[in-house]
Amino acid sequence: MTERVHIIPVGFDFERLIYPISQGQMEADRVVLITHEGDPDDEATSKAAQLASNMTRRLEDSFKLIDVEVQRESIEIEGMFDYETLYPMAYDYILDELKANNEVFINISSMPRTVAFAFATAADSIIAEFQEDMDEVRDQLHTYYVSPEEYLVHRMMEVLENAADTLDDLKQYEDLTVHSQYEEIVQLLDRINESGVTEGARDLDGQMYVEFPSSPGSDVENFEETILNFLFGKDPISSTSALAEQLAEEEGEEYDESFRSRVQYNVSKLDEKGYVDREKEGNRLETQLSTMGRMWVETHRR
Repeated sequence: MTERVHIIPVGFDFERLIYPISQGQMEADRVVLITHEGDPDDEATSKAAQLASNMTRRLEDSFKLIDVEVQRESIEIEGMFDYETLYPMAYDYILDELKANNEVFINISSMPRTVAFAFATAADSIIAEFQEDMDEVRDQLHTYYVSPEEYLVHRMMEVLENAADTLDDLKQYEDLTVHSQYEEIVQLLDRINESGVTEGARDLDGQMYVEFPSSPGSDVENFEETILNFLFGKDPISSTSALAEQLAEEEGEEYDESFRSRVQYNVSKLDEKGYVDREKEGNRLETQLSTMGRMWVETHRR
């Protein structure tokens, strides 16, 4: 039986993730809550993870109360910012639901953004790839966002400012506790006014950003697919000739000029499409899969 399935990455929100369903604007037979597992190392991340866990538990309980089946899917906390892992996972989740003839809804209202973006781009890729093969895929797959009515951080700032004014008036009584609380609130307000609601840039395995590469397309010919699968998991191959020779051995083909030319032609096409990276090393072109190429193999090898 066809189900209406909502895939919901869970961050620090509750109402934006349940209200469209609980208040009758959208229908759901089942929800899949995408959340984290594992314990973070630092205290700040630990508090954020605890808040996300609280939201997940509350959503589970609330969806059950309105008779919606709840499924939880967990991602290791270290992988929450690993887009190359998240994208194939999202692609497979969505495609499996579609192949079961379910109607799929992706709620991208919550955090972390890497997870929400992975599901959004995977949904777009599937629509582009399967619109000719899968009947009515555009009608089966939907991505949606729910805007908040109010940002509580604005209210938090108002409360802190009022508390700072009150504590400032009380400083005359020489209460050291009042002084300490006043200074802490003022410093926090200064940091928010200076940096916004976040501060700093987190180091993610040696860099401060997560790249969102273009979604891998589906325009890969048969021999191009053979090359992509061959390159997957390998270190850069030193030259086109070396690539052709190794590929011929694996495929049981005769390595001759015709085969080398065929490899060279198809690798050039893959380079133009963005599936491989080629770096000039002397007179040779060193070849390896690009990020897009790795994601294509991850989502198409069965």
